[in-house]
Amino acid sequence: MHINLSFLLTTTISIIGIVVVIGDAADDPLGGGFGGEPKFCPPYRCGKGLEPVPKWPLSLKSTGCSMGGGMSMFQPNKAKEADPLETCCDLRHACLQTCGAVNTHCEDEFSKCSDKTCDSINDADVKQKCKSSASITKMMIGMQQGGCQNFDAYQHNACDCVATGDKANEKRERILRNFYKKFNPDSIDKVPALAKKIDGNKRKMVGLLLALYKKFPKSINKIKDPQQERMEQMMKDVQNEKKEEVVEEEEEDDSGTEDLGTDEL
Repeated sequence: MHINLSFLLTTTISIIGIVVVIGDAADDPLGGGFGGEPKFCPPYRCGKGLEPVPKWPLSLKSTGCSMGGGMSMFQPNKAKEADPLETCCDLRHACLQTCGAVNTHCEDEFSKCSDKTCDSINDADVKQKCKSSASITKMMIGMQQGGCQNFDAYQHNACDCVATGDKANEKRERILRNFYKKFNPDSIDKVPALAKKIDGNKRKMVGLLLALYKKFPKSINKIKDPQQERMEQMMKDVQNEKKEEVVEEEEEDDSGTEDLGTDEL
């Protein structure tokens, strides 16, 4: 019987990872709990007379749909088959790393994005696979360890505290100008009107940045989940070991045939 070692190892590791995350979530008072909703985390705050404004350059990093333990919920049938939820996952990571974001809003947007993406798929099998992946990912988000600590760290790294009023507004406009200069220089003349539309509103600034990330996905730096990378290396090692075993067995068979004399044949 032929056993797909790569699939078996991936499935086993994923199950172990889910069990570990569930166990950590049960012990974490900040987590959402098994199958629960993500906990609301207080927005980033500055001292009196100051307000949070995004730092430049923006530091947006995404490991895609890889979850805790190096698991990717969407297991492609082919090597080049892309995860349909990859963009949704990238935008979720970027949202959480945007100064002034509300974590529950980021999770709601991910939910809307994943539902819309899966519903747009025509192939019934792929659509079902996408929906299953989205459901598991949402469940894992509700159980993720670290709770508000991770979100607070993202916000601390993303925000500068600037004097409320003109200085904060000037910096927001400067952020937009730098973004357009890097990712859409031909439309940089739109910046003053966009800054005026924001009118010092932190939530509007976050909404505009999220729209820009979606329109210019290269603004999000794609990185490999270190744990997933280690697991992929483990799978490669297992496959290489299996190949070596097959070669050794073939060599032993050849050697046994060569040792046979003519009388024995």
